[in-house]
Amino acid sequence: MESQLWAIAVRGDASERQLKTDISQFATVSTFRIPKDGAQALRIGTLDSLMSLSDDLVKMDVLAEATVTKMYKQLSDLSPQDEPSILGVPIVSYTTMQWEWDMAKFQTKTPLRELSEGISMRLSAIDDELKVKVTEVNGLKGSLQGIERKTQGNLMVRGLADVINEQDVMESDYMTTLFVVVPKASLKDFESTYEKMAQFVVPKSGKLIMEDAEYGLFTVIIFKKSLDEFKANAREKRYSLRDFTYDPTALESDRSKKATEEKEYSRLTGMLAKWCHINYAECYGMMLHLKAVRVFTESVLRYGLSTMYGQMGTVPNFKAFLLQPKKGKSEQLRKALAALYGDGATGGDGEEEMVVPGAQGEFYPYVYTLIETEPNIQT
Repeated sequence: MESQLWAIAVRGDASERQLKTDISQFATVSTFRIPKDGAQALRIGTLDSLMSLSDDLVKMDVLAEATVTKMYKQLSDLSPQDEPSILGVPIVSYTTMQWEWDMAKFQTKTPLRELSEGISMRLSAIDDELKVKVTEVNGLKGSLQGIERKTQGNLMVRGLADVINEQDVMESDYMTTLFVVVPKASLKDFESTYEKMAQFVVPKSGKLIMEDAEYGLFTVIIFKKSLDEFKANAREKRYSLRDFTYDPTALESDRSKKATEEKEYSRLTGMLAKWCHINYAECYGMMLHLKAVRVFTESVLRYGLSTMYGQMGTVPNFKAFLLQPKKGKSEQLRKALAALYGDGATGGDGEEEMVVPGAQGEFYPYVYTLIETEPNIQT
């Protein structure tokens, strides 16, 4: 099965049995439980208010999907071995079998615009909170990577705190120790010439401290008044001088800091994972509520109202479903739906698109919006 769900709505007198029969080869069908009639039905409002809201719901829907995608990605990053779920329930199963309108959180007697904007604001608040938490975790991660980099890379870039010992350094009022990085191919040349690179280099003070695949690190003791002369000759010979001040506590300080930050990083990522599990379910549920409002609004605008037998007044004239296309059958499903609900306005085969003033994207002979259950997070 595809990971996407199609939320569709058709005219109220359409046969659910015929829908299931005609598309059984291409998709599964379940009811999209939108509260559209009875005491707990969504409020319809005026035609003008519905038309205005319809345009804004498209934007709210995009923002809701973006927040859900961020949450999904964060869960995937924090627990790559676990498939994101709605509190342990697979997303498709939850959407098609368990989701229903939460009357306690979202009162259906509230005007649709107020209801939609309230949901959108809640999603925005969670998105902002996610940004703060992720920034905190990433800051700590960056600090740990910085500590880690000190022990990685070649001798041109790596830290020297774990390489240089106290006996390798000599500092006085007149003399200093230089740390010279020499390419592997030039090691012998350096050893035979470093004493002549300045007037006052301490003879036989050059000492090879460490080698890696590309470079060797030497210490050389020199009188400070010859420092500029040595540096100039080193540049000419393509040797590099590393700035380094020996600190006997630096290595232990880095180790202690790393241990402390690793512990804090583990604590924060654990808390973030729990927070994301809870709030992903919250965000996904709110997105479904917005999808339901969007389908409801567009269905009332398209199909109008009808009188239900035995009930006073009118009710929205539509039926809503969730379709899960079978793998590779989306195109055939689209054509089957066009054949079932098309009236010639779209050409009947689903291949020609009708341009409708004010419509967003493609137009179909039924209300349609997409629900992503596994967002694309490759980028």
